[in-house]
Amino acid sequence: MLLELHCHTTRHSPCSHLDPRDAVCRAVHMGLQGLVITEHHHLWSSDALETLRRDAGVGDEFVLLGAQEVDTDIGHVLVFGADRTIGERTKLAELRRRFPDAALVWAHPFRNDRVPSDEALLNPLLDGVELFNSNHSPRGNYLALDAWHRLKFVATGGSDAHAVETAGRFPTQLDHPVASIAELAREIRHGRCRPFFKEIPRSGSNLTVTEITVGTKGDDEQRQRLVIKRYRTEHKWRQQQPALDVVAALQDRGFTGETFRVPRILEVNADARLLIEEGQRGRLLHQLLQAVSPEVADTYFELSALWLAAMHRLALRTSTPEAAARRERRRFRSYHRAFARSHSPHLELAGRMLDIIAERAEQMLTARRDQLVQSHGDYHPKNIIIGQDRGHDISTVFVSVIDFANTLQFLPAFDVGYFLAQLRYQLRDHPRVLERHTAERFVESYLSGLGDRPAGFDEDLPFFEARANMSIASFLIKVGKGESPDMTGLMARTRRLLGA
Repeated sequence: MLLELHCHTTRHSPCSHLDPRDAVCRAVHMGLQGLVITEHHHLWSSDALETLRRDAGVGDEFVLLGAQEVDTDIGHVLVFGADRTIGERTKLAELRRRFPDAALVWAHPFRNDRVPSDEALLNPLLDGVELFNSNHSPRGNYLALDAWHRLKFVATGGSDAHAVETAGRFPTQLDHPVASIAELAREIRHGRCRPFFKEIPRSGSNLTVTEITVGTKGDDEQRQRLVIKRYRTEHKWRQQQPALDVVAALQDRGFTGETFRVPRILEVNADARLLIEEGQRGRLLHQLLQAVSPEVADTYFELSALWLAAMHRLALRTSTPEAAARRERRRFRSYHRAFARSHSPHLELAGRMLDIIAERAEQMLTARRDQLVQSHGDYHPKNIIIGQDRGHDISTVFVSVIDFANTLQFLPAFDVGYFLAQLRYQLRDHPRVLERHTAERFVESYLSGLGDRPAGFDEDLPFFEARANMSIASFLIKVGKGESPDMTGLMARTRRLLGA
């Protein structure tokens, strides 16, 4: 059962801008089964709640209850189950003594980025702690979640709604249905509740990533999404600094707008090697090209090309050609080792092609410095997110691009060639998609967004496709497909592109 447990209205909270009828309608719209109005130092009567139910036009199946938020010596505490209004500031111990059957929940304890002590969070006088709250920053919500996992106290969600757009944002999931405030208090006191959210942990060799989505979906998809990245070593933490610089530069230059976006950086904590980003709603371009109508897919494909052109048009300089050259040398050595260690039948050909690529890349970075742009470095359909701010309204479509870990200075054709090679590989089992979404269409859209055709672009493009193919080949070896038909076809295409 999903309930909104923390909601203020205009009727008894002067600081609120939320009509109680709007609060109820919003909760119903978001798929919640009930709402608790928790006014500051005021308890709604049962008659007032029934009048609200009638005015809002909801039936008896929707749970509508009253509680209150009380100022105490530890801050604000939600009181579920008191039989009268508590009109004055009261010590927590006194609340517990006066209302032994009520559930006492500490409201927004991580507000203003405060970090309560473990002892405070485990206070035996409390029955629960609000984990997620609209008055918490994203960092505060993450710190609360981290404390909950570590200390395992009883937790709730709390939208702390004073306006309609926040109502229902952070609901609470109950294990069992309730129909009265006494039943709700009992469920909380026995720990049969938790905030409603989804947490997906992932782990790699260099970092752990946790994706968190809080709340119900609703039509406007305004759930809070966080991506938490913890780097394992100081070296890996320093390595991601160029990516942060690029994302920050893009944000400063408008990539937070209606159409082109990057994930917002919400928190950078060097001491903890912790990075918190805004999670992106939507689906990957790789998925959508297979799933949506050809006409809609055309729009997404074109916008992805235009996003890249918009980035290149900025001519950012957040790293150096020397850094790019060092990274390329390391990368080519690692590719060659992959072929050698796997005793690949393609070793000799791969060695020749890698020598050609390495020599030409070095020449480009040295001789054509004035043409270099800050490249994404890993631009492909699985790093491009297509979303819509309003469901079923394609006019609100946006493109957001993730994973700048491989960003470097290079020629504009670098990202374009990389995208085309990855597109061909990732959608190799979908020939009809590739027939429609061709290299020519992507390049045409990209160049229309860029404005001017870069010098040498047409000659550079097949070279960078070949370079990307060697990256894909290294990946195939890593996953045990070094002698697969995919590898054979990839090597043959690379050879043709290079004329080797």
